[in-house]
Amino acid sequence: MNALDRAFAFLSDRATEPFMVGHVLDFPAESFTLDALRARVDERAAGLETLNVAAVPGERSWTRTAPPRAGLHVGAERVDGRLAEATDAALRRPLPARPAPRWDLLLLTCRTEQVQRVCFRIEHALTDGVGAAHLLAALLADEPGSGPYPYRPPARGRRGSTTWPAKWPLGKLPAEETVPAGSDAAPSGRVAMAYADVPEADLRAVAARCGAGVNDVYLAAVTGALATLQQRRTGRARDLKVVMPMSVRPRGAALAPGNAALPAIVRLPCTVAAPGQRLEDLAGQTLAHKESGLRESGWRTLLRVPPRLLCRTTERAAFRLAVSHINLDGTYRVLDAPLLGGGVFALNSPGMLGYFSLVRTTDTARVTVVHDRSLAAAAELPGLWVQALTALARHGERPTERMAEA
Repeated sequence: MNALDRAFAFLSDRATEPFMVGHVLDFPAESFTLDALRARVDERAAGLETLNVAAVPGERSWTRTAPPRAGLHVGAERVDGRLAEATDAALRRPLPARPAPRWDLLLLTCRTEQVQRVCFRIEHALTDGVGAAHLLAALLADEPGSGPYPYRPPARGRRGSTTWPAKWPLGKLPAEETVPAGSDAAPSGRVAMAYADVPEADLRAVAARCGAGVNDVYLAAVTGALATLQQRRTGRARDLKVVMPMSVRPRGAALAPGNAALPAIVRLPCTVAAPGQRLEDLAGQTLAHKESGLRESGWRTLLRVPPRLLCRTTERAAFRLAVSHINLDGTYRVLDAPLLGGGVFALNSPGMLGYFSLVRTTDTARVTVVHDRSLAAAAELPGLWVQALTALARHGERPTERMAEA
């Protein structure tokens, strides 16, 4: 166990609710039965170390658990007409208690929306968001290698930045820098999920038109959504600092237990009105992160922090909003059913109000917002993200294209 795993074990032990990460995957309705899903889990779970260990507070090594049993860890509900409510309820379910491994999988079948939804959750001390995506693919996907693309370390000899300890918020982040105007900084403990889909080809087309990376376009649209929400609520917007986990999980450690990500702080320029200027600002921040070597040097620094201090620091920092982006392999199928879309399925930091995730598949890009209900009107954010993406698309058009459209 590294320092972050041990810190999260302390956090989980002190929390009143599960401190976890997870993913939601959607498939066409009636794609598979509970028995078929349990059979696949029984076949594969024993061979995945992360699903067979526990993070015990105060220990330095993983503790072997009782063997996972599909009957305990995998359940199902038919939720016709109430998929959203059932998904929100799944977020609040207790994880299996020790000595069983602390993960579960719930299959929600909704004929009215023609969807089967797989909800996977696991204790955060055992893995991070990228690790959870790799695990879920290894547990369920028909073909190996269907998880996220691995982190590629830089060439040897590149010197990393020494500024990460100064950039990481070791003190409490002020509410006026992290909480959208018009929202309550105190979490209610009631969590919900909202999402919107756009064609993956459309997202890539916007990035190409703007001459930017997909991640920068995603962040610029998040900025636009939050700016619009704040303007609607209060008539003003303020810039917001959000945490963006940066994975350091290389290909050979895709399924290894433990966390391999560190937080970077990104400032969303909500006070900037022009979509193109927002994109330019964020692209500059992304480039600065990449060129600084912050990811590599910061990870080495993080691993030297005492776990109890790291636990207290994480609680004190109170990250309010987070953003992440995962691109899944195009071959992702489960029991021959194609993946329709997915999203992150947890608020995975103490005091968090909202977690934006972009999960991209061959055909679909889905933006999901898991949010505490104190984040006012948060259910509107995915739709506002789509509107902001459309504004970016128009920014990227040449004047002749806009004239022809008119």
